[in-house]
Amino acid sequence: MKPIVGITAEITSDGNHFLRPVYAKAVIQAGGIPLLIPLVPEEHIGPLCDQIDALFLTGGEDIDPGYYGEEPDVILGKVSPDMDNMEYRLVRKMLELDKPYIGVCRGLHMLNVVTGGSLYQSIHTQREEKSILHKQIAIRTHRSHHIKVDEASRMYQMLQESEFKVNSFHHQGLNEVKEPLRIVATASDGIIEGVESTEHSFVFGFQWHPEEFAIDGDDPSKRIFNAYIAAARKRKQDGQTKK
Repeated sequence: MKPIVGITAEITSDGNHFLRPVYAKAVIQAGGIPLLIPLVPEEHIGPLCDQIDALFLTGGEDIDPGYYGEEPDVILGKVSPDMDNMEYRLVRKMLELDKPYIGVCRGLHMLNVVTGGSLYQSIHTQREEKSILHKQIAIRTHRSHHIKVDEASRMYQMLQESEFKVNSFHHQGLNEVKEPLRIVATASDGIIEGVESTEHSFVFGFQWHPEEFAIDGDDPSKRIFNAYIAAARKRKQDGQTKK
């Protein structure tokens, strides 16, 4: 049976849910069943995580810096308190259950915050190092800057590429990263582009958007989602065996 992948949706200014079709398409292409996750009450987080086989946290708005012990900087963008609260609890529960997780952009940031790390509220004003452009003004499949992936990482094993260009749509970024996360990919200016967990079966965070490339036919990006769905399928089968 195909694994069910929960995908979080953004909340628009008028209170509607929004999700770019590419997220679900990447999951379907790899053999999974996407399930849109709207805002749900706190008491439903546990039962929801029990039912889904994997979680895919997507891009979106800035995360309230209170989650990592900071006051808001003047450059902080729009935050969504309800979304922050739900996604924080979702990620924490999925890590407890050791179910497969992929986070892209905001999803990477939330993973880092849940595991005790912090963010740059703005990479262009809070870092001493000069930053390259990380919020491209181009189509989403355009590759705007280079990154390097650690060849000793599991991320490299999936991608089978160590240097390539990625798309980029963010002004926040990872600052302090704590165990069990490990930095495995960086941009030329030092911005963290990818992490993986050393304690979980399949937990990865990407600063770029590989789902865009996967749908566009890029083999390395497709391998990410194929491995993700394979891990979700195994987790599902293991769970059914224990019942």
